Amino acid sequence: MAETLRKWSATFIEPDMEAVAGELVAFSVKQTGPADVVSYRDITEPHLFRLRLLGYQRHITFEVIDEHDEALVFPEDAELPEGSGLALVDARAGRWGSHLTQHGRVMWAELGVYEQSAVGLPRRPVKPTPSPRSSPEPAPQEFDLLRRVRAGLENMYPSR
Repeated sequence: MAETLRKWSATFIEPDMEAVAGELVAFSVKQTGPADVVSYRDITEPHLFRLRLLGYQRHITFEVIDEHDEALVFPEDAELPEGSGLALVDARAGRWGSHLTQHGRVMWAELGVYEQSAVGLPRRPVKPTPSPRSSPEPAPQEFDLLRRVRAGLENMYPSR
């Protein structure tokens, strides 16, 4: 993940992305893995997980695709348990969620790809102010028009 974020010039979100990815993977393993009383040597059927990192213009999305058959659904007013992994995901990701596909459940989280100031506001890149463009040289017809206007004004208001 770090290599990809470096290629995308998004290393500033690496700590948050690693924390979010770790929590989503841990949650997925806990939900689809064997019961706590089963020894890992006794597992005969492995559960597959796929991880994806998707880069977009304004955000990067991390996905965990597992074999679980239920989407992760929380009511809008539900409080996430303090100290839980999903509370960390909720705090660090701009948006996150889950949906079902024909291959299983996809849990995802988006992180913005802009640097943040110390108070968490986006730090926008400073764009240089464009230098004022010089006006193009007037065409020869325009010089003729300006001369005639000047001559007309001088006739109307002769200098003393």
